[in-house]
Amino acid sequence: MMDLQQARRIQISLLPGGYPAAPGWEFAATYESAREIGGDLYDFIEWPDDPRRVGLLIADVSGKGTAAALFMAHSRAMIRAAAQTLPGPAATLAEANVQIARDNHAMLFVSAFYAVLDTTTGRLTFANAGHNVPLLLRAGGRLEEVMSRGMVLGIMDDMEYDEDEIVLAPGDALVLYTDGITEAMDDNDDLFGKERLKEAVRAATPGDAHTIVTAIIAAVKAYAGATPQADDLTIVTVR
Repeated sequence: MMDLQQARRIQISLLPGGYPAAPGWEFAATYESAREIGGDLYDFIEWPDDPRRVGLLIADVSGKGTAAALFMAHSRAMIRAAAQTLPGPAATLAEANVQIARDNHAMLFVSAFYAVLDTTTGRLTFANAGHNVPLLLRAGGRLEEVMSRGMVLGIMDDMEYDEDEIVLAPGDALVLYTDGITEAMDDNDDLFGKERLKEAVRAATPGDAHTIVTAIIAAVKAYAGATPQADDLTIVTVR
């Protein structure tokens, strides 16, 4: 038990200790593991020589427990290293995938969504490695899915990833999440699902980024009721 508690402390220490300081922008996130340690991750990546850019990462390793947590720590390090030297999200994920796949003796894989936000223009450049499609609620009330194609990291070392972009305008809210949110179940084993997530996002606005995160978690837990949490719950919101 003490080993698991120590592992949990180490894993939590890998999560950001705060949020990026970008005037005019709000960031919020939460992570709740289903066990002492889990396989979800979120991260904010910053470049001291280019403070206008912020990297947004959310990821989910297949499996649970110690193996998933170790694989996630390794994957985070590979993505962070690639982000420091490569120009965009697609190239970053492709390079990280090479390293993750070659060292993947555990035969696990990780889904990831990685984006770079230009906080001066609102331009968001992104790539998706088999992860849940993020949601974007526009200030006018229209809800969009942020689509981009790519295979999960760790399967093959020669993958290429699409790179797409959108522009976030004042009042827009971007929601990143892992499948623990949409796959949370009630006592009939019915899934929370994407439509209920969309409803929770709409209901939470025009609240700030933290309000949106809190409202989604509350909606998931109210839906699940007494059903034990089966998977990690992770959300990142940008507004």
